[in-house]
Amino acid sequence: MKLSGILYESARDLWIEATEKPFVNEMAKGTLAEHRFRNYMLQDYMYLLDYIDILKLTQEGAEDSALRDFLTGVIRQTTHETECVHLPSMKRIGVSEEEIAACSKSKVISDYVAYMRKQLEMKGTIAGLTALLQCSWAYAYIGQVMNDRYAEEILTSPYRSWFDSYVDVSYVEANQRWIDMMDRQAGDLKEEEVQELCRIFRCCAEHENLFWDALYNYR
Repeated sequence: MKLSGILYESARDLWIEATEKPFVNEMAKGTLAEHRFRNYMLQDYMYLLDYIDILKLTQEGAEDSALRDFLTGVIRQTTHETECVHLPSMKRIGVSEEEIAACSKSKVISDYVAYMRKQLEMKGTIAGLTALLQCSWAYAYIGQVMNDRYAEEILTSPYRSWFDSYVDVSYVEANQRWIDMMDRQAGDLKEEEVQELCRIFRCCAEHENLFWDALYNYR
């Protein structure tokens, strides 16, 4: 089995758990309170800034030229989505420049990005890739499951664009390229190395689920 398949199996139960989270289900049905979604957009923006920074650090440490070129594209696309899609979306729902400037990361986000950064710094490029991939892949998984589960409800949900973006062909294909790159970088890893990557992948999925819970409990 390819590394990607092993990683998938290691976190699948947590991804299934994510699709049962009240925040995600209410978003799909269109019943999620607006203040919760506004907070999500702000916190996700904070997360994306760190995510891009970790991507850049991963690229700097990559020895393989194909991987460096691949990450250049990922950084460019993620930066574009953050600045040209996420920020305008925040402003469309009434988030002000002042709110953005005053926003600080929640503890769950700070803990999550600190964990990813630590894996990269202590265990190298492939560990960093594993941590970063989990987020991209988990959102693709959640988007597909929720679109299948709430096909009609999502059509009229005010949060439809969120779900549309993660089942869009361009996102799905970009995520698959990341999975393929991960498999190429895996090479001949030893069993204990594979298990360590599974532990990282699973721990990142646990952080994601804590994030969904914190978002729903936001007051």
